[in-house]
Amino acid sequence: MNQKLRLWLRAANPMIPPRGMAEAQRSARVGAAALVIGAVQGLAGLPTLSDKMEQSAALMMQGGAVPAQDQAMFEGVMTAMTPVMIGGVVVLSAVYLVLAVVQWRKMTWLIPALMLAFLAYSLLSMVNGFALLGEEAGQLYGPLAVVQWIIMLATGFLYAAAVRGGLMLSRLKRSF
Repeated sequence: MNQKLRLWLRAANPMIPPRGMAEAQRSARVGAAALVIGAVQGLAGLPTLSDKMEQSAALMMQGGAVPAQDQAMFEGVMTAMTPVMIGGVVVLSAVYLVLAVVQWRKMTWLIPALMLAFLAYSLLSMVNGFALLGEEAGQLYGPLAVVQWIIMLATGFLYAAAVRGGLMLSRLKRSF
C-alpha cells in the first residue's frame, strides 16, 4: 500500500490520536474531505427529491394526517415546496464546499464539531421520520436511504477524526 495513503487512512481513524503536527494537520484536513462528500451526497439526491416529496405527501394524506377539507391546499403547498427544497439543497451543498475550503486552509476543530452536531440532528430526524410514518416508512425509504445513512455515518467518523486533529493543532499552536 502506498505510504501517503497509509498516512491519510491513519489520520482518518478517529480512534487513533495524532502523533505530531503533521498527523494533526492531516486529521483536521480529513474534515474537508467529509464536507466534500456531504456536498456530493446532497447533490446526488436531487433527481429523486421531487418523487420523495410526492410520496411523503401521498402518505400523509392516506394516513389521515391532513383533514379532507385541507387536502387541496396541502397538495398546493407541497408542490410549491419542491423547488424551495431543491434550492435549499443546492445552497447547502455550496456552503459545504465553502466550508471544505476553509477547513482545508484553517484546519480548525470548530467546523467539524458543528458538522458532527448537524449530522447527529439529521440522523435523529430520520429516525423520527421512521417513527412517524410507521409501516409506510418502507415505501418512502428504500435501498438508497440505507446507502445514504452509511455515507453519513462514515462522514461522522471523518468529522470525529477532524475534531481530534483540530484540537491537537490548537493545543500545539498554544504551546509555541
